[in-house]
Amino acid sequence: MRSLKIALVAAMVASAAAPAFAADRISDTDLLRASRCLGLAKAESLGAVDATALESFVRAQRKGRDPGLRDRSDNAEKTARSQASSAGGDRKATLRAERDGACKTLIENPTGA
Repeated sequence: MRSLKIALVAAMVASAAAPAFAADRISDTDLLRASRCLGLAKAESLGAVDATALESFVRAQRKGRDPGLRDRSDNAEKTARSQASSAGGDRKATLRAERDGACKTLIENPTGA
């Protein structure tokens, strides 16, 4: 009987903690967007910006995710950096505009707090 009570309490605690954890976790799509922004922020050819906070955020968000999603996240970052390093002229300006526009808020304050 005692083990049943312990199991019930453990189940209640786990179910109460699950929504709190889910609230801190961004969607898979948002993780991939953040990873792309991280790659653009770290691209030296675009004039690298301080992406320390975004890098920590992405690293934390990757934890506990499906390995396939973590790979896609890594690839999104690498692809963005590669695109930036091989870009010239107009393409470089487009990538810089993406980094300084759509990614700017995420780079400066990834948690939105």
